[in-house]
Amino acid sequence: MKLLVQKGRNQQGLCFVSTDTLDSSTATCELRCNSDSIYSDIRGSVKVSDGIIILDARVYDMLHCSDEDEISLTVLADKIPTCTEIHLDINSKRALQNHTVAQAISRRIDDFQEHFEGLILQTGQEFAVSGLGISFVVRSLSPTDPTTNAARISWKNLLKIHLGALEAQPTNLCIIAEVAAATQIADVRINSDVGGDNYASRHQAILQALDSIEAKFNGYGNDAQFAGIVFSDEVLPFITFDTQTGEEAETTSLHSSSLIGAFRNWCDTALGEFSERPSNPGAALTQGFEKAQSLTESNGLPTTILFFSSGVYSAGKNPVKITRTILSNQAVRVLTISVGEDSATDIMDAIAKEGSGKSIHMDSDDMLASIVNAINEMMTSSG
Repeated sequence: MKLLVQKGRNQQGLCFVSTDTLDSSTATCELRCNSDSIYSDIRGSVKVSDGIIILDARVYDMLHCSDEDEISLTVLADKIPTCTEIHLDINSKRALQNHTVAQAISRRIDDFQEHFEGLILQTGQEFAVSGLGISFVVRSLSPTDPTTNAARISWKNLLKIHLGALEAQPTNLCIIAEVAAATQIADVRINSDVGGDNYASRHQAILQALDSIEAKFNGYGNDAQFAGIVFSDEVLPFITFDTQTGEEAETTSLHSSSLIGAFRNWCDTALGEFSERPSNPGAALTQGFEKAQSLTESNGLPTTILFFSSGVYSAGKNPVKITRTILSNQAVRVLTISVGEDSATDIMDAIAKEGSGKSIHMDSDDMLASIVNAINEMMTSSG
């Protein structure tokens, strides 16, 4: 079912709907808004109008939603256990040393009860603490529900709280996105929680993934650089402007989430010109690897390539052979996203293997969180 969002207060993790939607007993549900999802306890109330959901303020923020958005709600069959041990990493958004912040928080950990009480958290989840300029990354929970990897936070039942520091390994980022005819195929499942066969085009799925990266990516605000590329049988670089000279540039500082948003919008615009063209991923990767080498030479940092494609090469050379040949001595890792149920996952898996990276098959919008987690892991790991 879908409900209109309203932001409430800190409601001890409870969200409220009308009694026509749910009776006064409490049910644990999955809430989904756009590309984000979270688990929360829901209770019916006579004070709530039909078709409305009043979200706990923390849940509202974690879903990155607004009062104009709709929430899809699915009741869970399994019971979420209460957490007794949690491991959290601290990520400062104010250029402070994370381990210093973690030490300070550990001395006043009970002051943070209000930020956690009543939430249902998942392994790998990150959530910001409003006004403090920090976020917590959930590294592990015990016990957890094996289906959802989630656990309920009741502060009095937390026996152990481990705090660590998320120390980023600055990494340049190059995103390569396909905009050819193959991206017009609609074989990415969406809104699977509402039942039936609902599919979006591969192009729409790539845009949704970029939206999710913009919202949740951890690697902004360091010395890293960014470059973007779209391709069909032709390859085009994303053009930005030098802030000092005003001249066009193909690389820029990875300074803000708005940069990913601008690249996303450009990808959408580029589709009109290339939507009936064949795909040459080999040419795109060749230019991407050249750009990656240039980025690394400019600042000495390794480069991560995020490669969105159907995997099909209807033009050009075999992209796996190209990757194997060019990347033999480069400080580059490749995260491949094979988009669509019928995408060429074998080719994308091979590219990732040759690129010392990881491959994800984005056959549904349920994979959005995996993509963000994988890229954040690459940006915080030196290995």
